Amino acid sequence: MKLMVRANLQTLLAIICLVSGAHAQAKRESPTREELQEKVETLEQRVAVLERSVDRLLQARGEPNADANSKEKTDVVNHNGATSSTAQRPRFEMPPELVPEIGKIGAQVGLLMAGSSSPFRLNSGSFAAGFIDLPLFDKPDWLHGKVSYEILVGMTQSKTTFPTTSNVAQVANLAALSALNPNGGLQNVTAAVTGTGSAPFPVTSSTTTRLRLLQVVPFALKYTTTVFDSWRLRPYAVLGFGAYVTIHNQNPALGTPPNYGIRPDANLPPDILAAVKQLFGGVAPFGGPLVAGQISQSPELESRGLPGGHGNLDLGIHSSVGAEYRVSRNISIGFDARFNRIAGTYGIFRTYGSRLGFQF
Repeated sequence: MKLMVRANLQTLLAIICLVSGAHAQAKRESPTREELQEKVETLEQRVAVLERSVDRLLQARGEPNADANSKEKTDVVNHNGATSSTAQRPRFEMPPELVPEIGKIGAQVGLLMAGSSSPFRLNSGSFAAGFIDLPLFDKPDWLHGKVSYEILVGMTQSKTTFPTTSNVAQVANLAALSALNPNGGLQNVTAAVTGTGSAPFPVTSSTTTRLRLLQVVPFALKYTTTVFDSWRLRPYAVLGFGAYVTIHNQNPALGTPPNYGIRPDANLPPDILAAVKQLFGGVAPFGGPLVAGQISQSPELESRGLPGGHGNLDLGIHSSVGAEYRVSRNISIGFDARFNRIAGTYGIFRTYGSRLGFQF
């Protein structure tokens, strides 16, 4: 009997031990409340990342209202499981740049319409130009902006009226007076140089100088700061070098009575003065558009309409400061001031005015 009771106790004890071990194992394998909460938060984060990725893909494909719908309602889930919806008004944001897959690449083309001072102590005039701005990089983060490569082509124009002296006219006067009055001596020289007395051609006359200055800036670096993006404003600075083509010509300013290159008050016999006018067709070689302020081009070139002038090619330094205001995601307006320094005396000039940009 004792042996049977002892055997039954041992069997019961073994069963209790097995049940206790299984319960402890099951307890160790069941997750706690904190572990479940951490898993839920991890899943929420992953879902948020997936939602942002879907929004970017929709924007890249041009789906309408993809961005607005994602911002119109936002579900906020707290730790207690409560959910609330808050409507947000769409606000302006600068488009993503340097990421072609989901936004703009940060480049732009534009126009400059401005006033301009002129080099060589000439009058102020107008300036018109076109430019293209290609982004290079926007890293590291401390740069707070981007660096771009800018190409610009522009034209400065002005008109200035002032007296000019033709050395060729002086030589022509001396030749004419020597033929008409071989014994004139010093009197001929004085009259020829000053354009007085019997000299048939005026030496100093009022001329209108027309300047055309072509600017070609093939290389310039542009820094644009993004610190003021919340105000849609982007200041910038440019530094580079360019080639400057200067073309100018002089046209005799017509007075009252008109001066066509023959002195009407020349102290010459009427028949000789009439012969001189007839010889040059009523217009002396100094009565038309002048080359370098000296003499007109040949009648054959003038009849073909070929422009006469004097030009030069210089290299110079080009710099600029300004600011652009983003009217929309694709259009900006602003102010632009540019400073140029070319070789030669009085080679500094500035342009200042408005700008219009198209972003892509």
